[in-house]
Amino acid sequence: MATTAESAAPQSLLERVRRVRGWRMALLLLSPYLAIQVFHQAAPGLFPDVLSKLGEFRFLPDWANEALLHLKNEQLFGLFNFKDFTRTVSGLLERPLDLSEQLLIAGEGPFGLGAVPWVVLVGLFAVAGAKLGGWRLALLGGGCSLYLAVFNVWEDAIITLSIVLVVAPVAAVIGWAAGLAAAKAKWFESLLVPVLNVMQSMPHFSYLLPISVFIGIGDEAGAIATILFAVPPMARLTILGLRSVPSEVLEAGLTSGCNRWQMLWKVEMPASRPQLLVGVNQVVMQCFGMTVLASFVGTRGLGLPLLNYLQSLRIGKALEVGVAIVAMAIMLDRLSQAAGARRPEHVDLSKSWLARHPYWIAAAAVSVAGTVLAQITDHAKVLPKSWTISTAPLWEWIVDWVQLNLKGPLGHFRDFMILQVLFPMRDGFGSLPWIGLLVLVAAVGWRFGGWRLAGIVSLFVAYLAFSGFWIESMETLYLVVAALIVSVAIGVPIGVFASTSTRRYASVQVVLDTFQVLPSFIYLIPVVMLFRVGPVAALTAIVIYATVPAVRYTMLGLRNVPADLVEAAEMSGCTRWQVLRKVKFPMAFPEIMLGMNQVILFGLLLVIISAFIGGIDGLGDEILLARTEQALVGEGLVAGFNVAVIGLTADQLITNYARERKAQLGIQ
Repeated sequence: MATTAESAAPQSLLERVRRVRGWRMALLLLSPYLAIQVFHQAAPGLFPDVLSKLGEFRFLPDWANEALLHLKNEQLFGLFNFKDFTRTVSGLLERPLDLSEQLLIAGEGPFGLGAVPWVVLVGLFAVAGAKLGGWRLALLGGGCSLYLAVFNVWEDAIITLSIVLVVAPVAAVIGWAAGLAAAKAKWFESLLVPVLNVMQSMPHFSYLLPISVFIGIGDEAGAIATILFAVPPMARLTILGLRSVPSEVLEAGLTSGCNRWQMLWKVEMPASRPQLLVGVNQVVMQCFGMTVLASFVGTRGLGLPLLNYLQSLRIGKALEVGVAIVAMAIMLDRLSQAAGARRPEHVDLSKSWLARHPYWIAAAAVSVAGTVLAQITDHAKVLPKSWTISTAPLWEWIVDWVQLNLKGPLGHFRDFMILQVLFPMRDGFGSLPWIGLLVLVAAVGWRFGGWRLAGIVSLFVAYLAFSGFWIESMETLYLVVAALIVSVAIGVPIGVFASTSTRRYASVQVVLDTFQVLPSFIYLIPVVMLFRVGPVAALTAIVIYATVPAVRYTMLGLRNVPADLVEAAEMSGCTRWQVLRKVKFPMAFPEIMLGMNQVILFGLLLVIISAFIGGIDGLGDEILLARTEQALVGEGLVAGFNVAVIGLTADQLITNYARERKAQLGIQ
């Protein structure tokens, strides 16, 4: 009787729509948009201009410019202006940055012995690798740091390292404190999470624009931008760690009589240690990547020569510096990952102090021996340039060979992609009326999240339309969509192939980890070598960068399909192809869609950076123009927020779809 009554109960419109499946659902959601598009194309003269494009609507960019200039020049409450405040804050970092640089490379160093010699740092990286991960990690740490010295990028690399050593702890502490406050207070979390979403969706350059206005250029400006960029992952992982502490652990702490502070420091913090250490790893890598990009505001280090070489199209030297950045990124990532993976060890007090601390003794021996050697010969302080190696001539020869021998095929491919694929896509996206896209996005949002989600994503599209950068937003979106299509076409098959074997999975995972630690700036180097500048070069760089999450999430989704379902399908006589198509892929599809979400976010970040090499239009041009014209910084921030809004729109729609689909499939 209850079942009959429930089935007879009236259903809401949304519930009835959710029962529709397949192509009927697609047609139902697309029909309002298609009606608007047909009207727009068939009778453009009758279609209201105000519902098509609002490119002349300049209130928001102009207001942002005026607001930033007011903050820069006018006093607040008659006491100080915002620029004075920000420069005072940045001044707090000046002394730590100077001390770090003096210790590592430029100053007197401890006890008047000079800066730490390069032989000491190479040895210490090797010892740290041995302690954290054994001889393989020791070879990696020592080898990567030795590369920096041998290939004559030591000084720039150590300047970058000196900045990271200062900003990473600051960003980690701020992120931890924000995450702790959010984990303990729901109201603060509701305020913090949207801010973190926007911060993680904003392109790198959007952090640099206001910094250049209120702080200026130099190492301090890059340090402030780097701290802001690196805080969100630490905050998120702190929240995740504290929320994932098992209830029985909390109960044990309470029954032991712990007060509030003891519960935090002696129960919750140790229990959430794995997530916190992953957060520290993410902070280190975010700091390193942003420090490289901070060369756009004059921050010294590896990014500055790379920027200069790319601007002058000296691809050989750029590749050499790029390899150094890759080596340093991999070294820092592996060392910080190994530190995070370590567990507390039992100390055998029956052994002598020397036997219990072999790595500390080795580190002390390396430091003493290297310092003594540096007093004997200057070659141990700084490697002479005559002892260094340069591979730039080799890379230049390869670039010349590629341009000479592959100019025809590459040129034909580039022309075909531009004329037959990319330009038609650009024109198609540019002709979209904003009201049509708003209706489409609202329909999809209503289907997967009800009226609340429909309202949120509609506001996002309306913001894009009224931001003054609708055309630029569409010029950015088309390139991201093109990259999404190519990344899915490449990444999903690779993920399927890798998921069928543990050995393949492990091998591909190593490659993905390597690609993911590379600063995004690096992906521009090979594409400029192949295609010079233009939309094809930008698309190629985005695809290389964004295919990583497509492969990773496909592998994870397929490998997480319950084994009993696979066994049941095989027992029913299904072939491997049928198991994949009818069991594994439907179950893994929500996870694969989350990968598509990451592809879009990765693509948005790199499409802005790709604007640096030129040849493409869109929001990246507006942001780069604001970098050189301080009067336009407000426009650059609005354009950067447009990038974040595009990413947030995709994120809201895809994550809500994945959540609903997982619930239908009974997946946690």
